[in-house]
Amino acid sequence: MSLPPLISAALITKNEERNLASCLTSLQGLVDEVIVVDTGSSDKTVEIAEEYGARIFHHPWRDDFADARNVSLDKANGSWILYIDADERVSGITRAQLELDLANPENVAYRVWLQPRVNSTAYREYRLWRSDPRIRFDGIIHERVVPAIHEVASREGKSIGLSELSLLHVGYEGDQTEKNIRNLPLLRRQIILDPTNLFVRYHLAKVLGDMGEVEESEKILESTVAYVRGLELRDPVASLSFLELIRRYLQRGESADDLIQDAHSRFPGNLGLLWIEARSLIATGRYAEALVVLKKYTDIVGQGLSSPNDPAYDRRLLGELPWDSAGLCNFKIGNFVEAAAAYQEAALRAEDPTPYISKRAIALAKISKDLSNTNDDHPVLPESGRSIFKLKDRGI
Repeated sequence: MSLPPLISAALITKNEERNLASCLTSLQGLVDEVIVVDTGSSDKTVEIAEEYGARIFHHPWRDDFADARNVSLDKANGSWILYIDADERVSGITRAQLELDLANPENVAYRVWLQPRVNSTAYREYRLWRSDPRIRFDGIIHERVVPAIHEVASREGKSIGLSELSLLHVGYEGDQTEKNIRNLPLLRRQIILDPTNLFVRYHLAKVLGDMGEVEESEKILESTVAYVRGLELRDPVASLSFLELIRRYLQRGESADDLIQDAHSRFPGNLGLLWIEARSLIATGRYAEALVVLKKYTDIVGQGLSSPNDPAYDRRLLGELPWDSAGLCNFKIGNFVEAAAAYQEAALRAEDPTPYISKRAIALAKISKDLSNTNDDHPVLPESGRSIFKLKDRGI
């Protein structure tokens, strides 16, 4: 008699022939069964799922993501559920390591690594949990399962563990028009059902903006910011509408200083906010002020992002871009020694260091010219209160 499956991967699909094979290939040897609930594909999605031995179920699309996902959970036979989408790929863990995680009787679920974009860092997401009829999705779009997981954990006295299983999401690459058209009516319905859902409000505003409905988009952002001002929230999700509204102001050439300072008081140390403030100051020629902000930014990055609640970032924002901006600011105000040092740091952090090597060379040429004009063999020391970087070769 064969043992029941340990892990069921649960997917919903519709016209995913471009993505599905890579997803199912990544699951081979890691899960015991794959449940595919197809909601009306007209391409080769079902055929591909059959080739990989998935258990396939057909379910009509009812403009409700939770409805379809819950069908996939109902059909799963495994003791554990791995929730995954067709445009995601699994890596980072072996079957033996995963079994070791799941053998812990104290955990009802695990937060795994999810990399939402190809060029982003990863963040922790709830994607792996014990199969339990009490754990089901809720919500037309941006469907949520986390409240149900925590409710079961609380009732059972269980914990939420961390696993090194990693998911790479590739669905945000390329044109998003088709997704926006699909998502807009769902977001409108969901916001009526759950008007306090901050991510749904932010996403609706983004989709409307992308589709040219700027006035309605900004009204939603402004009302969301007003709502957040009445709450005691430090969740990064609460900062998203602030950041988007700030971007809109700056794109139009309007001052966002007051909104930036308000956001700082609510979300201290928020990297996204510090970055957009630094770019705003650079755009208006306030280079010395921008350097102060960039110093705060690089100090936070230098401490490392180690909290399970850290959001995902563009990798370059944790790498070369802040140092490139610091180089520009220093160059603009004539701090060529510091500019050269900053460009060197950018080069060391970049996949392609070539642009920063060139910028560093220009800064060094400026230093050399200044030395020849002063007949001095040493760079002029910076004025009191400013830091100076010691230039090193370090192979650059």
